[in-house]
Amino acid sequence: MPLALQKLATSSTNDNYYIHTQRGHYLLRHYASFVTGVCRQQELRCQHAAAAAGIAAAPLCLNNHQRILITEFLTHSRHFSWDLHAAEMPQLINQLVKMHQLKVQTPVLDAQLYLPRLREQIPADVWQVADEGCYQHLAQVASQFSTLNQDMVLCHMDLHSGNILMQQQQLWFIDFEYCQKADSCFDLAALIINLDLNPQEEAALLAQYVKARPSAKPQLEMRLALAKQLYIGFCWLWYLCLPGAQQKAALAKQKLQQLANCAA
Repeated sequence: MPLALQKLATSSTNDNYYIHTQRGHYLLRHYASFVTGVCRQQELRCQHAAAAAGIAAAPLCLNNHQRILITEFLTHSRHFSWDLHAAEMPQLINQLVKMHQLKVQTPVLDAQLYLPRLREQIPADVWQVADEGCYQHLAQVASQFSTLNQDMVLCHMDLHSGNILMQQQQLWFIDFEYCQKADSCFDLAALIINLDLNPQEEAALLAQYVKARPSAKPQLEMRLALAKQLYIGFCWLWYLCLPGAQQKAALAKQKLQQLANCAA
């Protein structure tokens, strides 16, 4: 019998509820029915591994039919803000490295295959003629990226301030639904873009990451430049697939164009 039930912030793809019972504190996530192509069993495996490594709250129950995942609730936590928690960069890097060292069997991200899958899901009335040029540019970037020797690790693939929590002095990752094996630069690109790091902060983040994982260093600058464009390109196409996310899609497309101009 719940002692307390509270609806939390709603994301683009799920509703979240805090539940308090005599046994403890829990988070219930209810996935939107329109989200396709996400393997919840894979998400569960990745979060179990992350929880065992002290990166995430432990998942407790998955009901695919009801589209529900129940996990432990991180009490007294707040979303990560770079302005407030820049001093926590060493811990952020430490948790990211732990994530990238996890051994979980997942599909391997192939940007050349993923781009057309995203494109196919976009409603015809949403896609504009002007979008085709950006899409073709992304396809070229994916082709160039595929020629590089990639640093394949288990990536979160959706690291932003809403998916990083601070609980007192402890940093946690949440929402593992897009977690899969990919080049480590995708997570680095997500942090740099979503936390809006300036060049000095980006350089410091990369230096600490490479110090912890020297194997990520070969071709890092080239891989990261391409991964930034691919990551924000994935976001752009993904937002175009979502109802009511046109403004977010437009912002992502604008960022993609800026990155493409910088790389030219």
